[in-house]
Amino acid sequence: MEGKHSPKHAAPTRRERRAPRPERLPVERTVRRMPEEEPVRGIQPRRNRPVWKLIIQDIILTGLVLCVFALFHHVLPRLTAASAPVPTPVDITATPAPEQTPVPENSSQPEETPEPTPEPTPEVIDDRTEWQKKFAEHFTDEVVITENSYTSPNVSITISTVTVDEPCTTVCYVADIYVAQIENFQTYWATDEYGYYFSEDALSLARNSGAILSINGDYANNQRSGFLVRNSQLYLTEQTSCDICVLYQDGTMETFAANEYNVDDILAKNPCQSWKFGPELLDDNGQPKESFNTPYAISIANPRTGIGYFEPGHYCFVVADGRQGSYSRGLEIELFAQLFADLGCKAAYNLDGGASSIMTFEQSIYNSPSGGGRELGDVLIICELPESGEPEGGAEE
Repeated sequence: MEGKHSPKHAAPTRRERRAPRPERLPVERTVRRMPEEEPVRGIQPRRNRPVWKLIIQDIILTGLVLCVFALFHHVLPRLTAASAPVPTPVDITATPAPEQTPVPENSSQPEETPEPTPEPTPEVIDDRTEWQKKFAEHFTDEVVITENSYTSPNVSITISTVTVDEPCTTVCYVADIYVAQIENFQTYWATDEYGYYFSEDALSLARNSGAILSINGDYANNQRSGFLVRNSQLYLTEQTSCDICVLYQDGTMETFAANEYNVDDILAKNPCQSWKFGPELLDDNGQPKESFNTPYAISIANPRTGIGYFEPGHYCFVVADGRQGSYSRGLEIELFAQLFADLGCKAAYNLDGGASSIMTFEQSIYNSPSGGGRELGDVLIICELPESGEPEGGAEE
């Protein structure tokens, strides 16, 4: 007997149970076409046009567009231009004449001549100084000289004679002065340099300095102390027992009582001239002072020289003759101060006097100095600047 586990009756394994796979055969792929839809009633099915018909259609449309463009861009403008009138050519190198209103043939009025086009007015530049503008009525375009006056574009001087009758007759010469700039008001040393006891006669000083008008100064080169500035040059910086007078670059002038000023404060205001003889003559209100800082010998009647200030650019020089009997006695210091107050000065200052009181005008002694005068150490001058022209160019009246 065959055993239970005889190979003949053994159970099949899992692999043996699997059915054998059929041999794969090549499948022929076919494209299945969708069935054509039935046409809807009333609508014709769309058919593709041949390519050659599309090309012919594009050519016809393009030709039509080009024809329309040519019609509006070339044909019609030429027809319009041909019908327009031919314009008259204009010479562009010549200015065409303005159109004139035609005058009727029966009118006797002459044809109007067109007014020429006005040429533009060139701009006028006013290069005058502020003082020239302010005091324009006192200056002249050319130099004009008379026996007692001088005017130019930069300087105006008018000398008048004033007689003080009380207590005795005294003849005074008042020079009213306007300048275009502060440089027209200068000082000048004898021998043209600062040196002790240097001196020259008044006419030599006037000639060498180019002065139109001059008066004596304070004999500063005979003083070795104090505060001293001349033509913006600083010489001394000490306090002094004399009243002082200071002229600044801006044209203002101040007087100071002795020891009542500060040198640094003055220097900060840019002084160009200072004098240290004195005394100061007017108070802050332009009235004579009640007392004067001066020795008795100077306060009594004497020939006198002084300077007055009205405003920047406007000054006066005053010389009073004296010691000449009935002709001219001289002035006390109080009367001299009153004279400046009557002139309307805001500040005034007394300079050296006696035989030094000398005024020159146009290279001549203008007053009558006591004893014929004496040599001077310095002068105050009014002058033209080199670029402004010389007095000799003036026209005398």
